[in-house]
Amino acid sequence: MPAKVLSIHKGFTLLELVVGIVVFTISLTLVLSLIAPQAAQTAEPLREVKAAKLGQSIMNDILSRSFDEGSDRGPPFETCNEKGTCSSTLGPEEANEADYDDVDDYNGFNVADVGGIYTGFSYAVAVEYDSDFNTATASDGDTFKRIDLAVTVPDGQIYRFSAYRGSY
Repeated sequence: MPAKVLSIHKGFTLLELVVGIVVFTISLTLVLSLIAPQAAQTAEPLREVKAAKLGQSIMNDILSRSFDEGSDRGPPFETCNEKGTCSSTLGPEEANEADYDDVDDYNGFNVADVGGIYTGFSYAVAVEYDSDFNTATASDGDTFKRIDLAVTVPDGQIYRFSAYRGSY
């Protein structure tokens, strides 16, 4: 007796393929609509870190300078307040940034594009006397200088840094 041959066709019909493609397309669209906004925000923390590193570096450089042009940079290390020689105007006495030797030389200093790994970053510095810093003691108005630094990242966001330099 001959063996029975079973004929079973396996596979998908055209209608099943079309429905599968439509379901896949809808699910892929939903997933990508959730991921795409996150991809745009992934660069923001990197810009924030770079702005913080740049700002801290600039602020450290400024704070490493003496309080005033009239302050001693060697023994006996008298401050301009002790000697009565503090300058009344804030701004550079030197023509070249490499020669800046006190914090107020940076007053009004701007860099439009830092360059290097900070291409597109810019910053501006403002320095002013701040007599309100220490209200516990009588202040003559020229004991503290506040340094304000504004770092602008390529997308236009501004990060601000402030520090005080005392005459001591």
